Amino acid sequence: MSIRRILAPLTGGERDQVVLASAFQAAGPFPGHVVALFIRPDPAEAMPFFGEGVSPVVVQEIVGVAREAADRAAAGARASLVAAAAAAGVSVLDKPARSGAVTSSFREVQGNFADCVVQASRLTDLIVIGPLAESDNPGLTEAFEATLLETGRPILLSAQIPPVALGRRIAVACDGSVASAHAVSAALPFLKRADVVEILTMRSGPVQPNCVDEVRQYLDLHGVSITHRVVEQGQNTIGRALLDAAVTSEADMLVLGGYGHSRLRQFFGGGVTRHVVSHARLPVFMVH
Repeated sequence: MSIRRILAPLTGGERDQVVLASAFQAAGPFPGHVVALFIRPDPAEAMPFFGEGVSPVVVQEIVGVAREAADRAAAGARASLVAAAAAAGVSVLDKPARSGAVTSSFREVQGNFADCVVQASRLTDLIVIGPLAESDNPGLTEAFEATLLETGRPILLSAQIPPVALGRRIAVACDGSVASAHAVSAALPFLKRADVVEILTMRSGPVQPNCVDEVRQYLDLHGVSITHRVVEQGQNTIGRALLDAAVTSEADMLVLGGYGHSRLRQFFGGGVTRHVVSHARLPVFMVH
């Protein structure tokens, strides 16, 4: 089991550098190929918002402005890839190719951002999404949700500042749920290479009996040793308590199970996932 193809969706903005640095870190141990994906907006999608009475001249002006903005964003995305690859010592190829070192390539498509990310994710081992905040463009959150819920592929949500190392000390949030089990099995390529794997369970909250024992037995068969820590929630939310515990343990990755559609919507409204996603101080590995 390995990580060979990593998708890094880019927007042409400042966060692209963080996304690419995290993607190259994730690709390093295997080594993998990073596909830097830039999605050019389709100007036609915006036209219904202007109504039917817009003149052809105005339509042409709108399309021209949108095209110029997309050209600038695409150039920014390409420049970010070149800079991040140079900093990481990674080669930029014309297209993905098997290699004994980390490589990358640039791909540009046109369409709806979330739809294109989902489409490109289907034959991908890992998707790296930039750090999200509550004030972000809704399209970024939509892409994260859609990718998590519809593809079945794991997501690495990068932190605002990428750690010096990735996956050497991993914290795993465990509650015995199906989502938690899926996250553990999906994270195996990283867990097998980690120096320390710590299982975190909450003192309060839903935890299935023998959760830790089952995880221990499963990972032991894969040659992964674990430690276990019970996290006190105190006055914190569960999301904050988990993040605090992972940071206290000096973890450089938190493995966390994703949730079903209604549960995820509820959490984005004020629960665990919302806090973890919008306040991540370390990379978070998630899978539905």
